[in-house]
Amino acid sequence: MKNIKRLWIICVPIILLTGCNNYLDINVDPTLKADATMQELLPTAQFYTGEASYQQAYVACQYSQQLGNAIGEDGIDTYAETDNTLGWSNMYLYVVPQLNAIISKGGSEDAPVYVGVAKVLMAYNLGIATVNWENVPYSQADQKNFSPAYDTQEQIYGTIQKLLDEAIVELAKNTGTLPSSDDLIYNGDAAKWTRLAYSLKARYAMHLSLKNPQQAAQAAIAALEKGMTGNADDFQLQYNSKNLNPWYSRVAIPNTTSNLSVTFTNTFVNLMNGTVQGIEDPRLPKVISLKNNQTVYAGVVPGSGSGSTVDLTAKAWHSNINSPLVMMTYSETAAIKAEALFLLNGGTPTSTGTSAAGYGAYLEMISSNMKKVGVTDADIAKYLAAAPVNVSAAKLTAKHIITEKFKSMLLIGDIWTDIRKYSYLDFPMPVKPNPDLGGSRIQRMRYPDSEITRNSKTVQANQKDPEMPMWWMSK
Repeated sequence: MKNIKRLWIICVPIILLTGCNNYLDINVDPTLKADATMQELLPTAQFYTGEASYQQAYVACQYSQQLGNAIGEDGIDTYAETDNTLGWSNMYLYVVPQLNAIISKGGSEDAPVYVGVAKVLMAYNLGIATVNWENVPYSQADQKNFSPAYDTQEQIYGTIQKLLDEAIVELAKNTGTLPSSDDLIYNGDAAKWTRLAYSLKARYAMHLSLKNPQQAAQAAIAALEKGMTGNADDFQLQYNSKNLNPWYSRVAIPNTTSNLSVTFTNTFVNLMNGTVQGIEDPRLPKVISLKNNQTVYAGVVPGSGSGSTVDLTAKAWHSNINSPLVMMTYSETAAIKAEALFLLNGGTPTSTGTSAAGYGAYLEMISSNMKKVGVTDADIAKYLAAAPVNVSAAKLTAKHIITEKFKSMLLIGDIWTDIRKYSYLDFPMPVKPNPDLGGSRIQRMRYPDSEITRNSKTVQANQKDPEMPMWWMSK
């Protein structure tokens, strides 16, 4: 686990700067210096935040049927249980101690913006952890014991909102030592970090919309008034030629040598190629690549390992050598607004109709993501005008919103939250699904085996069967 600081001194790498212009031109030091500066700690924490995001998305996007196993019948896309050990270790061996160190140093060294940035990142990482495993360590994490108690998911959601509120206060000070090029995400722009904090408040408020739809929607709308204002605010990590986007280095490049891992599912591809909606999505050739000599877009059948004519390749928007790792976008905030206004208009999973503002947010979600991945204005206009998409405010449904959000949040692991919240939409069951689920859909990841070994009593008290809904799903 992550709870003995002496263990971190041995295990946690930090980024050593080899040039002031690019903090990802790095070597990895096998020790965490006791006197590491905030300028060293921040890019390291951001790098490992990206790693945790990728590890979550690799699993969650298979459970949500954006991705599927490309090589056989025993993959994660059968709803097989997985513990996402690397995601857990990134969180608790690397991210939490580094961010706690920044918060401590920032408080003593007159650096409130560093404190604010670290608290935003902490809230984001806690959000990843709780939607994966439900109850997770936080209040007793980063302490000198091997057996921390786990905070309940209800407590974690409260902590996330508290951290974001505190971050907003610290970022507003904008005094003292300020981050610049050591901030790999926003280059020290406190205003963008503030807009991210409000956007995350909206994301995590809407996670709880099954418990209290009106309260969640009102909180989300209030937060979004100060949230992201355009694609330039997107929360993403840009890599370089020495440190590569993992979708490129671990998926796209191996695909070229027949070391296949995941590809796109027919669930996702059929939403893009016109099979389901009756209109081809112009993002299709931007984000999905055909295999050699293929001309028809078809995805893998979940659980079968077969049927795919497509791949994640070095030519696709998300998985080329210059691709950023995307963690939250302005398009997602528009989707949140569309869903929240739909609920405030009295919407339910089976009802129709929203306000003019809610319908505008639905269209903005689509158009902003299309612009991000390079679709032309003419193609955007054509798609938005098509009858399957341009359904009118009076006929908009939650399914319209979540279906388009599913496409816009490609390879962002938090989409699994929406898919679970809306009962996996009408997605097909995988071929030969995990029989332990008894015909149900998977709802959680398993705690890592390493955690079971080190903190077995706590794990036993918190682990639930994989088909059991999480706290946030109960009314």
